Amino acid sequence: MLNRRSFLKSTGSFSGLFLPVMSFPQFNMIAANDQPLLTKATLKNSYWYIGHLLSVLLKSADTNGLYSLLKVTEIKGLEPPPHTHTREHETFLLLDGEIEFSVKNETYHAIAGDTMFLPRNIQHSFKVITAKSEVLILLTPGGFEQFFIEMSEPAQEMKEAPLPSGPPDIARLIATAAKYGVKFPDNKGAM
Repeated sequence: MLNRRSFLKSTGSFSGLFLPVMSFPQFNMIAANDQPLLTKATLKNSYWYIGHLLSVLLKSADTNGLYSLLKVTEIKGLEPPPHTHTREHETFLLLDGEIEFSVKNETYHAIAGDTMFLPRNIQHSFKVITAKSEVLILLTPGGFEQFFIEMSEPAQEMKEAPLPSGPPDIARLIATAAKYGVKFPDNKGAM
């Protein structure tokens, strides 16, 4: 009996016509504990990150490293400077508000319902246009959520963090980001 793999091999799909002949690694698409996982933003998984409320909905450990998922309240005026992720892609799904993304020489204006994909190794930044914006951020592969945890304090309430009284500790931010493969244009040592 001819199954899908036999059919594709017999038609040349695996012999170089459509896909080069290669072995593909096994990807485990099931959570690390092999159980379904229902999550939501709670005090247990939420942090105050430089004026933002950030909830780690799925950690890298929950997905065998495939991805992590964050829910973030982005605040106008507290956006990151231009930076480059060298390890993960970022995908922003805007739930509420407006954000302007700058990628290379292009500007993308995103509104609620839009999705912005930012590939690794491409410098980008963004500016929140509305007072705040609610976003889901998918990090693939996972792991970068640890940067946010390391740079944050546990949320005291499920509301926006108090605004910072001054600028963040830039040296600590750059050093911590570098541990997770993030480069900043002015940080020549990390490039």
